[in-house]
Amino acid sequence: MSRRLMRCVLVVAAFAVGCKERSDKPIAGLLAAGAPVLRTVGKEQRTVAVGSQLTGDMELTATGPAVIEYFGGGLRFLEDGDTLAVGEAKEAKLHGANLPSHRWADGAVQEAPRAQRIVAARYTNVQVTPKSAHEDAYSSSQYLVAFFTPNGLQKLGGDVKHEGPHRPLPAPPHRPKVPFIHAGDLGEGGLVATVDDGFVVAETDDLATAVLLEGREVPLGRTVRLLVPDGAEVVLKTADGKEVEVEGPVELRMR
Repeated sequence: MSRRLMRCVLVVAAFAVGCKERSDKPIAGLLAAGAPVLRTVGKEQRTVAVGSQLTGDMELTATGPAVIEYFGGGLRFLEDGDTLAVGEAKEAKLHGANLPSHRWADGAVQEAPRAQRIVAARYTNVQVTPKSAHEDAYSSSQYLVAFFTPNGLQKLGGDVKHEGPHRPLPAPPHRPKVPFIHAGDLGEGGLVATVDDGFVVAETDDLATAVLLEGREVPLGRTVRLLVPDGAEVVLKTADGKEVEVEGPVELRMR
């Protein structure tokens, strides 16, 4: 093979690698969102529900604080106006968590080994229903009710027009319910969290998640995992009035 022909082959090969299409396989999930996360589809933008699987070819725009959890364990925090090509983020290539791991014990924050979890099993493809069943049919206020309050989708059932069957079919008998990540109530009691700077994400034992914003006192209830991004600060108050400040970045296991 001549040198000129070889150079042409190498150029074509490099061009092919550079133009490789993004994968359409699920590689992440929307762990939590404090405002709608929008997916670009052609010239449209559609709302992504908390708990959705995200494929590598998706383009996302955040309208508020949100967290993407990659199946390898990496977390990507987004704020209002941030855009993300899901498959091109550095977190997509990680194998393991990218936040230091700590645990809450004896009223204090202590270092702890990183927890192992099968991330992919925590998410489901909730976008298989017609578009109007869960995306553009919701106004901003309806979105918050639907995805950030307990049983929000059921509450809005009579207010939104659907393109077809949208009530979930009953599960077969004797099949245990498998929990997936979803936006929901953290429960009552427990430590009280107050975010002093940035935002914090809480996750409960039944995989409900919520974004905690600055200046609000929020009972953590059944929270088992608290994610504090770099630059964020949260104060945890115990029942006896003791306050402990936690600065990010940290993944804090509550149990």
